[in-house]
Amino acid sequence: MADGLSADMIETVQRHIYDALAQTSERSVLPDEEQDRLLAQACAEACDILTSWLGSPQWQALCPASRAPIADAIPEWQRVQPFLTPLRETLAAIAQRQKGLPVARQIGDPARYVDGIVAAAEQTARRFRRFDRQELFQEATSRVSRLRAEVCALSGSLADKTRRAEQRKKARSVLGKVAGLLLTLTLTMAGVSPHDVAQHIPEWGHEAVKVLVVHHVARTAQPEVKMAPPRPGPRVR
Repeated sequence: MADGLSADMIETVQRHIYDALAQTSERSVLPDEEQDRLLAQACAEACDILTSWLGSPQWQALCPASRAPIADAIPEWQRVQPFLTPLRETLAAIAQRQKGLPVARQIGDPARYVDGIVAAAEQTARRFRRFDRQELFQEATSRVSRLRAEVCALSGSLADKTRRAEQRKKARSVLGKVAGLLLTLTLTMAGVSPHDVAQHIPEWGHEAVKVLVVHHVARTAQPEVKMAPPRPGPRVR
């Protein structure tokens, strides 16, 4: 499936997740079994799409060419800002396609959203001056892998009727995080893929854009955990 991964496929899974979350809210009148089925199906689809992403050539293409500190890219991020119009246009198109869904509210103003991606990466780079680009890619891969492991496990554990309420609550929480990450992956596939970067951004900015994208993937995969160089143990706010 990895070779055939597309932005449309990612968006479709994201819509299914939002549909499952809407139908299994606390106000839901659906029988417990139907709620469990919807959540399990959404978890299974999320499991498949994250597995495909981690094995995709698109993700591997974002691996940096060197171990240079991410802080070295800060001046390039400012220089590359004028070339990010296609990225803002992609965000606007995603928001229009998913009008009425949480993803449209999450995007808000596309220009401000892009500014936030840059600002978050700058904050991490200034806090950890020696945090290098390959470590960042490793951290992002690890975060997506952990989220995938959670959602894959939940796709089967929802059948446990003795822990139904607990598992359903956990599934909703994890699926909410997956939905947020899927926006980033859609954006990466449709707006800042290696091909798009080569087309729209000068060569000197290619590695800097990779850092921005990989940082954003890591951040949205585990939004509750502070960004930092890889090290043992959780980093919870």
